[in-house]
Amino acid sequence: MKTVINIQKAATYPKAGTMMQLIDTKTETRLPVKILVAKNKTGKIEFFAEEVSKENGIGFLARGQEEAAGILEDYFAHKMTCEVYLVSYETSRQVTFIAELDYESCESKQIQVDTSVFDEICKNIIAQGIATREELERNIQVMKNHRFPDELIRQVLLKYRKYDRPVRVPKTIYIDPDKESQTSLLALCAINIVIGAPLILEGDKSVGKNVCAETLAMIFHMPFDMTTMTRSMTADDLYGIKSTDNTASEKMTVSMAEEYLKLQRGQDDFDMTQASEFEYLKAKSAAVSIVQEHSSFVHWLQHGGVYCLNEMNMAEANFLASFVNQITDGSGFIDIQGYGRININPDCVLIGTQNANYTGTCEQNDATMSRFACISFDYPNSICPMIESVVGKERLAPQYFDQVDDYYALLHQSVQHGTLENSCLNIRGFCRALHAVAQIPGASTLKRQIQLHVINTCPQDERNMLEQLLNQKITL
Repeated sequence: MKTVINIQKAATYPKAGTMMQLIDTKTETRLPVKILVAKNKTGKIEFFAEEVSKENGIGFLARGQEEAAGILEDYFAHKMTCEVYLVSYETSRQVTFIAELDYESCESKQIQVDTSVFDEICKNIIAQGIATREELERNIQVMKNHRFPDELIRQVLLKYRKYDRPVRVPKTIYIDPDKESQTSLLALCAINIVIGAPLILEGDKSVGKNVCAETLAMIFHMPFDMTTMTRSMTADDLYGIKSTDNTASEKMTVSMAEEYLKLQRGQDDFDMTQASEFEYLKAKSAAVSIVQEHSSFVHWLQHGGVYCLNEMNMAEANFLASFVNQITDGSGFIDIQGYGRININPDCVLIGTQNANYTGTCEQNDATMSRFACISFDYPNSICPMIESVVGKERLAPQYFDQVDDYYALLHQSVQHGTLENSCLNIRGFCRALHAVAQIPGASTLKRQIQLHVINTCPQDERNMLEQLLNQKITL
C-alpha cells in the first residue's frame, strides 16, 4: 500500500539542502536515496538520509497527517514494514518535501481457536489428577491477562502432565509492565518454551526476572528449581557432592554390642538376632562406601520441570559451557561422573537470569550464548501495579502507592537523562519501604523508609539529589 506524506524542513536538519539539490537533478520519479524514519524522545517523528544521525536529518512529519502518523506508530511497534522515498519539494511558505510512503502489515494472521476446546482439555487434565479446576482457571486467567493468543494457551495446556514434586506457585504473580506492546514478555517466554528453546531473561536488578521465571513454571504447571551461579562454582555444587556412607555404624546400638559380647563369652542368654545384626553392621562399617548425593539439578534432568540458573553470567565460561552446551544441543543425554549417562527428559525447561555489565559478571562463550533466546527486561515507566501486588493494595491508603510511583517516575526520568545512575531504580527497595510502613502503622514514615531501603544503598555522591527529589514527591 502507498500514501503521500509531507516532511517539514527546519534549520536543525542539515541534510535537507543536499536532498533538495539531488531532487533537482534526479532522472527518476523517486529519489534513489534510502530515507530512514525514527521517533525522538519528545515523540516527534523525524526523517534521515541513509543513517539515523543528527547530521543526516532532513525534516519531521508535518502536522495534520494523522493517517501517516498512525502507520508510522505501527511501524515503530513492529506491526508494519515501510519504506520512504522523496519525490519533490515545495517552497511556497517553507520548504516541504513530498514523499511516498510504501507500507505493509507484517503481523501474521492470528490462529482463531474455539475457546470451548479449553473445556475439553481441562476436563482431561482434571480427570487424570494433574491439576485442579481452580489451578487451571487461575493459570488461564494469568495467560489471558498477559494477552496470550488462544492457540498459545491451548498449546501450553497440552503440555500439562504429572510430576513427582509439587508445582511452584510464586508469592507474587508477574505483572505485565507494558500493556501497549503487541506481545507481552510472558507470552514471548511461553512461545519459546513451547518450541523447546532455552531462555535468558536479562535486565537490571528488581525488574521481575525471577518472578517471571516462577510464573512461567506455574502456568506450565511444572516444578521449579533454582541455583545461583558464581565464578567459583564446581561440578560438585551442581551435581551433588560425594560422601562416605556411615549408615551402618549409625545403626549400631549399645544393646546390640552387649548381646554380641555375650555370644563371644559363650553365655547362653544372648539375643541371636541383635548379636548377628551387630556382626553384620560391624563388617559393613569397616568397608568404605562412597555415595553420590542426588542434586536438584540431576533430578530435573531426569524428571523435567523448570530449572533457573540465577545470575547465569556470574559463572565461569568454561564451567557453564561444560553442561549447558550438551543439554541444549539436542543430543538428549549427558554423561555425569558418579551417575553415568543420563537421558534428558524432554520436558526440561532451562531459564537463565542475568544482569548485564554488573560487577563480577563473566564474558560467556559465544557458542553457549547462541543456544539461548535472550529476552530483555527494562525498567517500567510505572511501578504502581507491581508494588500494589507485592505489598497488598488493601494494606495502605492509595496515596502511599501513588507517591512512591510519582517518585519512581521522577527518578526514572533522571536516569534516562543521565543525571542519576540506575541504582536508585530499586523496585525491591520501594516494596520493602511500603512493607515496613504497613507492618507497624505510625511507627515510621514512608519518607524515612525510602531513605533506608533505596537512597542509602545508592552511590554517596547521588544521595543529596535523591533526598531533594524525595522531598518534592513524598509527603507521608
